[in-house]
Amino acid sequence: MESSFDIRRWRLVILGGLLVGIVLLAAVFAPFVAPYSPLDLDVVQMLQPPSPAHWLGTDELGRDVLSRAIYAARISMEVSLIAVTVGLAGGTLVGMTAAYFGGFADLALMRAMDLLFSFPAILLAVVLMASLGTSVLNAMIAIGIVFIPGFSRLARASTQSVLRQQYIEAARSIGMGDARIIFREILPNIVAPLLVEAAVAFAYAVLLESALSFLGLGAQPPDPSWGNMLNTGRGFLVQAPWLSLVPGMAMFICVLGFNLLGDGLRDVFDPHMRE
Repeated sequence: MESSFDIRRWRLVILGGLLVGIVLLAAVFAPFVAPYSPLDLDVVQMLQPPSPAHWLGTDELGRDVLSRAIYAARISMEVSLIAVTVGLAGGTLVGMTAAYFGGFADLALMRAMDLLFSFPAILLAVVLMASLGTSVLNAMIAIGIVFIPGFSRLARASTQSVLRQQYIEAARSIGMGDARIIFREILPNIVAPLLVEAAVAFAYAVLLESALSFLGLGAQPPDPSWGNMLNTGRGFLVQAPWLSLVPGMAMFICVLGFNLLGDGLRDVFDPHMRE
């Protein structure tokens, strides 16, 4: 008899969840984990290499790099969570509506999504940020809008598959309304692929937020962000390489964790992958 829990199927989920959990816990408990305030200046200690006092060194203003990297995780997690939520909710609603009603609604909604999808993601985010203004809140909105077309395509394809099932015809035959069919019969049956896509989108959101901050359109100094830390560190690559290595490794661990989590969820939810 097959075991109800196969560790081999869940290994990527566990590994990815562990990496994401480390970053998330560091972000949530930053005031207790970080050894220093991310804004404290100490010009006497500026550009100091890693030492027992400052495990990952200090930056050009004497601020502790480890503390700033930990607090920067807060911004990345917050922006990613809100952006993916906006993209997931908006894209799912658009995709389900287009597939369910079809006809002109499908044509109009999906062509609008194709128009958004035709722009490179970073270019669309930069244009939106230039229109909305530079702030963390606007970064959330811009990145969320970037994600809507991808989620809408996936939701539309999944909804079209569900609409062929007999229980949808049964729901219509007993007089169930359109809204009830969409949210009670269709939505629960397309959640799995959307969750997999959301996990991968988290990784992309971290990269987009860092890219916007690197360009000066996201978190503004002195607030720490992995992107603006990289932007600062590129001017000290020779004399202080840890300024770039620390935020770069933090991004690497976070993005790797979300990608492993997404791949693991795909393996768990996809019946074709279970063999």
